[in-house]
Amino acid sequence: MSTCENDSYEQPTAAGSSVITAVRDFLVTLGIPANSRVTQHTAHCHHEDVPTDVGTEGPHDLPTTRTPSPITEAVAPGRLRSLFPPSNYGAVVPGSVYRSSYPKPKNYDFLKSLGVKTIITLVPEEIPTEYQDFMKLAGIQHFQVHLNANKGCVRVQSCDMNRALNIVLDRSNHPVLIHCNKGKHRTGCLTATLRRLQGYDIELIREEYHTYADPKARFWDEVFFEHFDLNTVMWHARKENWILPTQDADDTLLSPPPSPSFSVGPTNP
Repeated sequence: MSTCENDSYEQPTAAGSSVITAVRDFLVTLGIPANSRVTQHTAHCHHEDVPTDVGTEGPHDLPTTRTPSPITEAVAPGRLRSLFPPSNYGAVVPGSVYRSSYPKPKNYDFLKSLGVKTIITLVPEEIPTEYQDFMKLAGIQHFQVHLNANKGCVRVQSCDMNRALNIVLDRSNHPVLIHCNKGKHRTGCLTATLRRLQGYDIELIREEYHTYADPKARFWDEVFFEHFDLNTVMWHARKENWILPTQDADDTLLSPPPSPSFSVGPTNP
């Protein structure tokens, strides 16, 4: 029931009438004791429409001091906390694969909201303690795969890209977050290579790369992801259903490619 619609109640007009007095008068009209829970509650919680200098009308008035609301002294519940995604954040495959810059503490709640299960760090620097603690408490498995920066020439090693790709391709690792420092170059190369496996047109792949890397896009990144040999991970990609089978393909998966063998030195005859 709206107080404005109660014909038996008139808002006090005398100068100096407090909101508390008005509330008590209103409760009396409803047959509710003036010291009911609502007035007791007002004494302990802040309300913008209740002045703090009440308590001048007798021994039964509310105290002039209030206990601060617990929400101002403790961590707010999830629904009241703002979530901050890392810079350069994006959903590569919504619900499964995400990308970003290096997460900071203010981003941790956002990552938890995504349900991230795996994080891949593509830079070699030591992982900060608070970041390690966050992943441990959240039950997130972490892989650190160092991809070299393509500065001046192609420097990313195919074996390193293979390792990172195989982690992403494994759907048991999802949802997975890929990140480097800025979320531009190393992350862009890994994402672009995944896009090629998904069958995206190369022009769309370049456009996505520039969306995240501009104004510091690197030509050598594009050279790398455009010419990376997908055959090195094709078996895994097909096994995890990243690649749609061709019309004339049968249902049998090909065997994984053999591991390359290297000769350590000349053999004795």
